[in-house]
Amino acid sequence: MESGIISLVLILCIILNSNINKLQRNQEEIELKLNSIIDYFGIDVPDKYKEKISCELKDELIKLIKADQKVKAIKKLRDVTGMGLKEAKEYVDNLDVN
Repeated sequence: MESGIISLVLILCIILNSNINKLQRNQEEIELKLNSIIDYFGIDVPDKYKEKISCELKDELIKLIKADQKVKAIKKLRDVTGMGLKEAKEYVDNLDVN
């Protein structure tokens, strides 16, 4: 009896995991399409991360970039703001370090 319940729970977990993975892939595809549309029409999207980027964080990112540690700067930005990899890389690439 217990092994039957455990098997049922295991099967349900596998099915749920599969559905979650499908939803994540669908969301990624939708985001890619939406970003393409935004780029095509040149729509200006407000930066939702601006308020999370303090002067101290910006200074720290500039120091890391000047120390040839761009990857660490991107990781730091992602950890603090929750940005995606592409967004964080673009932000760090466009950061004025002069």
